[in-house]
Amino acid sequence: MELTKEKEKSDWKRLSLLPIKEDEDSTNNYNEFKQKLGLELDAAGYWKYISGTEYNPPRIPELRVTQCAEGLNTLGICYIHAFRVLTMFTIPGNEAEVKLAQQKAKDWLNGDKKTRAVIARAVPLSKLYLVWNAANAHDAWLALKCEYEPANTLTAININQQIIGNACPAGGNPVSWLQSMVQLYNWLRDADPNMMPDDQFAKHLITLMSPDIDWRYCRDNLHNRLKIPEAAGKPLLLNFVIQTLKDEEVQLQLHPSVAAINAIVATGKSRKMDSCAVAGVYTASQEFVGTSTTPVNRGQSKQSH
Repeated sequence: MELTKEKEKSDWKRLSLLPIKEDEDSTNNYNEFKQKLGLELDAAGYWKYISGTEYNPPRIPELRVTQCAEGLNTLGICYIHAFRVLTMFTIPGNEAEVKLAQQKAKDWLNGDKKTRAVIARAVPLSKLYLVWNAANAHDAWLALKCEYEPANTLTAININQQIIGNACPAGGNPVSWLQSMVQLYNWLRDADPNMMPDDQFAKHLITLMSPDIDWRYCRDNLHNRLKIPEAAGKPLLLNFVIQTLKDEEVQLQLHPSVAAINAIVATGKSRKMDSCAVAGVYTASQEFVGTSTTPVNRGQSKQSH
């Protein structure tokens, strides 16, 4: 039992979260930190001190210290005048009530203290006061959220506008366009995972895809596929749209892997042609040597007879 308690005491010291970093343009990795923090602390049993269904902090009353004060006390009334004397009063506090509540909440308070310590290790020194001034781990988490999320929100708005305005032009490169759209969406998810849901991005891909006639069949197919889930009240899966576009790249021999294979095949053919040319020259020279030397050999054989 004692070994188990010692292990529990030291487990929180081994926890290490993704450090929060700020770039020169004021963007940060807070959203990545937030998502990984939830997984790490939940696996270690500390997420309940921040949020979640198990978050149920104890109710500890605010401390009121017992005080002594002086005041006038009325002793009696004689005719019109009242007789008052200076008396000491005691204003009772709730020290005993608070102490009892703290004893009952001892395990929770210890866990909360450890959670704050883990979070503090991931916070830059310049922002450590946000955790230090917080009353508990829950408040520390909210303080970090208020500090870092606004900058990411502005970044997310800019990226969101870039996605909406990034239509693949006629005659453009659909492969590069799709790669840039997916990259922008990944950046958007890092900045604000809730600004654009997957099904909304899938619609943008269909709307903004190449208008070229070669893509007409794929484009019409995706538009028809989009109507079916919408009629059923279900979103179109983003993975399906991306995979359909990539399959069309392969069909049109535009996908990088197809281009690489074609390059390898072309290189192989050129090498084969070169080897055939060398063999032809060698064969021709052999035939030439054979025809030129045969009479000589024959003449030598006659002379020998």
